Amino acid sequence: MMRRGAVVAAFVVAFAGLAACESTPERVFTYGARGAEIQAERFVAEVYGRPSAPLPYGGPDIDYAVAGIKARWPSLQPLLDDGTLGLTEDGELAVRDGGARSDAEIRRLRALVKAENRDRFFLYRGVTTGIGHGGNSLPLMIEYTEAVFAREWLRQAPAGWWVQDARGGWRLRGTPEPPAKP
Repeated sequence: MMRRGAVVAAFVVAFAGLAACESTPERVFTYGARGAEIQAERFVAEVYGRPSAPLPYGGPDIDYAVAGIKARWPSLQPLLDDGTLGLTEDGELAVRDGGARSDAEIRRLRALVKAENRDRFFLYRGVTTGIGHGGNSLPLMIEYTEAVFAREWLRQAPAGWWVQDARGGWRLRGTPEPPAKP
């Protein structure tokens, strides 16, 4: 009898959760982990200049971060294309190769990268609260959201960009990862 009660309770919770989601063909509202995945997939595609469905989450925090990332993108893309910047394994940007740039130019690059990574963090925080996590669950779910976005930044990155592997080494995207050392 207890088992049947648990099943009924699970059904009620699931049904109530579905009722709380409001979806239209243009916007899909999904709470929880899948919501972060949808937002990451669509947002990264949009930044990289690929067609994408509308973003499921918005709000002042998210919109501010999105605006900063999009405004900064025309300055960042050529630096990723030429290998000056790379994507770290956790989805942040890093100055990979300053080349023959002056100290002042390197400082400008670092400031640009710092602003980008800050806005990415604010985006992840906004998405995490948008999918229904705040309070005590916020730190744990931000880690999840960051991991989801990192995976998308790397997965959708074009071949020829520098990406960092789990060991901290750099390689061109589209080339095989070196074998692990025994």
